[in-house]
Amino acid sequence: MDLTENQEALLAELKALRRAIRDREPPVPRADSGLVLLRLCSELDLPAWDKLAQTPEFRDWMALPLDDTPLPYLERIQQSLKDLSYLSEHDHLTKLANRAAFDRLLKSELDRAHRAGASLSLAVFDIDDFKKVNDSYGHPCGDKALKSLAKTLTDSKRGYDIAARIGGEEFALILPGIGMARAESMLERLLAEVREVVVACPEVPVEFSITISVGVACTKGKVPVSAEKLFGLADTALYEAKGAGKDRVTTAPIVDLARPPEKTLVRSDEKQFLFTGKTKG
Repeated sequence: MDLTENQEALLAELKALRRAIRDREPPVPRADSGLVLLRLCSELDLPAWDKLAQTPEFRDWMALPLDDTPLPYLERIQQSLKDLSYLSEHDHLTKLANRAAFDRLLKSELDRAHRAGASLSLAVFDIDDFKKVNDSYGHPCGDKALKSLAKTLTDSKRGYDIAARIGGEEFALILPGIGMARAESMLERLLAEVREVVVACPEVPVEFSITISVGVACTKGKVPVSAEKLFGLADTALYEAKGAGKDRVTTAPIVDLARPPEKTLVRSDEKQFLFTGKTKG
């Protein structure tokens, strides 16, 4: 990054200020604490500021002009806020929803499914033997495999399905309105599509393919189900798929069908009285 002498001096001053703020004694928290600091920067325009702002520690600094319309600057700030909001809910590598967003969306979709009495399926899956991929081809190639899987997942899902990367090589797919049979069929097709994907890395002389194992859990929306419960069932099914040989879909018991039958609200002697007017004895 080529900077003028004045810009270098300004950058050094801003860095010193950042260190001074960072290293200060921790203040007593207050609801109205915080300051906006203003610094006149002569001969500095937006393109020049963009160069300075490439330094990571200045991404949250705001620049506004004194003698020009502030609209372009405010639009840039607004875009930065949008970018930060996007990054807070998406995985930086695959661009899928991250774990925090997945947890929030799964709870929301489960609440909706229960209110509507509709089915919802959850698939949890990961790449088989992913450690071998990293060990054999290197981590950059492993990252490419993750991105290839994410693209296949995005291309194959419906528009309102929710795909997320929830761990290193672990992914999840929320399928609103889909029961177990349809979910299993859809995921079998996904497995077949993943097998056909060829991962090629410039630094590796050979191409390779990957497979995934999937665990699926489902609710029919008849009873309230927690996100932790449904995820635990899908995760257990995933481990069963791994243990059964990998590259396969394994289903968990449907939550609504696995519950014990509800206790009758009327005892047998009460039923006899209701129908005959008599009681035992």
